[in-house]
Order: sequence, then structure tokens, then C-alpha cells
Amino acid sequence: MIIAVTGGIGAGKSTVLGFFAEFGARVADADEIAHSCYRRGRPSYDAMVRRWGSGILASDGEICRKAVAGIVFHEQKELDWLNELIHPMVLEELDRLSAVGSGVFFCAVPLLYEFGWERRMDSVVVVWCPADVQLSRLRLRGWSDDEIRRRLSTQLSMDEKLSRGDYGIINDCTLEELAAQCRSVMDAIVGKASEANRSRNGSGTPS
Repeated sequence: MIIAVTGGIGAGKSTVLGFFAEFGARVADADEIAHSCYRRGRPSYDAMVRRWGSGILASDGEICRKAVAGIVFHEQKELDWLNELIHPMVLEELDRLSAVGSGVFFCAVPLLYEFGWERRMDSVVVVWCPADVQLSRLRLRGWSDDEIRRRLSTQLSMDEKLSRGDYGIINDCTLEELAAQCRSVMDAIVGKASEANRSRNGSGTPS
């Protein structure tokens, strides 16, 4: 069972994913998988250097993510090209990870709805926070307001994402309260998965 964790930038997806891992779930982050495709030795590394030149390389020869972001968040065609290059590798790795082990598998996918990946998931958990909280968190990353606007322009609003999700987690609270929400959502998902397994195995309670 594959459960997507999504939401806006700065909503707290990584924190939520961390709680799910703490509670014993298998987890993965699509962004981390995507960034691993930037590493030297990967075919995608060579393709990116061919397209954008050595100016995207850091002093150690690895691709500088900030340099790539400076390109793709200013030119939509470049973002589209990068997505077409990286997405198949990310999906392949998510499928591989979900097949390893048993139980529920949570994967953070920031642009789930924008990419249409929700159709590949069994359920979607959306992490939401107020717009002013989101802005404050993004400024703490050192992003300018122009940078924040550019990045948010590539995403659906958090309200829209929340309305589409199967489960919602409201991250405008203490860490203890957030953990309690995560625990409740995970219990509901695990319970639903167990019920589905019993039904498939014909061991449900007779009516």
C-alpha cells in the first residue's frame, strides 16, 4: 500500500514523514530520490551538464542544486525538460522501494497533484499550514519574496491540495499535537489496509 504525503512548500511534509517513520512505517522522499539523480556517474548528470554546461557544477564537480534551481524556476521549458528527465527514475525507485518489505509505505511527493501522480497512490495525506506561517518558514530558508513567489507559482494552493486529499494534517500547532495527528492518520490508514487484506483473504467477519 503506497501512501503519498504532499502539501505546499514549507508545510512540514518532512516533519510529518519523520513521525510516520518514528511510528514504524517505511518511508521515502521523492525529492531526495530526485536529487540523487544529480550525482556524478548517473546518466542524468551527464544529460544536465550537456544541456546547461559546467556552470552548474560546484567546486567538487557535483551538480549545484541552487544553480539548477536558478535555471528551471526562471524558464518553464527548462523545468519541463528536467521533469521529463528525472520523473521516470523517481517513479521507478518509488515502485522498487514500495515492493521491499511489508506494511504501509509513505512517500513524500511535493508536487503530487501537479504531476498527476495521485493516480498511482492508494491514498493521499495532505499537510497544510496557514499562508503566513508558510511565508515565514520560507523566508527562514533565506529565500527572497520574489523567489518564494516564483516557486509557489508552480504549485497548486495548499487549500486546493487539502480539498483533494484523503487525509489532512493541519500543521499550525506544537510538535506534540502534530505527532498526535500523524499517529491518528497512520492508525486509520493501517486499519484500512488490514481490513482490505482480510477481505482479500476471505477472512472478514460474516454478515
